[in-house]
Amino acid sequence: MKRLKERRMHHNAKREAARIELLRLLEGLEFYRAWKISGIKAVKGEVRQEDMNEIVEPSTAFLEYFDNAGDQYAQVLQAVREWYSHTHFDFCVLANTGCEPVSSEIRQFLKDFRNEVGFEFQSEAGIVAKTARKVLESGKITRENDYYILRELENSVDHTFLTGNELDAVSNLLRHFEGR
Repeated sequence: MKRLKERRMHHNAKREAARIELLRLLEGLEFYRAWKISGIKAVKGEVRQEDMNEIVEPSTAFLEYFDNAGDQYAQVLQAVREWYSHTHFDFCVLANTGCEPVSSEIRQFLKDFRNEVGFEFQSEAGIVAKTARKVLESGKITRENDYYILRELENSVDHTFLTGNELDAVSNLLRHFEGR
C-alpha cells in the first residue's frame, strides 16, 4: 500500500512538473498568436474564421487537452514543443528567403518574444539543436534548409546546447556552405 501511494505521488509530481513546463511554453504560444492576429488585422482590417483556422490553437485548448489526457499528458507537451520547431523552421526560411521587411519583422518578433516571454523562441525549437548536432557529426552542411536553421544561431544570445568551440565549428561550416 505504501509503495502504491509513493508511486502515485511520484506520478503526480511528474505530471505537475510537465504542466508547469506546458504553461511556460504556452505563454510563448499566446505571444505568437497575438502577434499573428495583429498582423492579420493590420493587413485585412479584421480577422475572419478562416484566418483563425490558420493560426495555432489558443493555450486554453492545449491545457484542456493536457488535463483530459490521463497518462498520455506528455504527448500534449510534445505537441507544443513540435509547434515551436515547425514555427521556428518557417521563420528561418521566411527570414532568409523573403524580402527585407519580412526578415526585419521576424527578427523584431523574436527580439520582442525574448524580452516579453523571457526565453529565446529557438531554444524551445529542438530542430535547431538536432540540426547542429547532425552537421557537427558529418562535418558539413549539405541542405539549404539546414543552413537557414543554423544561420539563426549566430544571431542568438541565449542558446545553451552548444559550447563555444561547437558554435565556432558551426560558424565555419556556415562560411564553407556560403562559399560553395
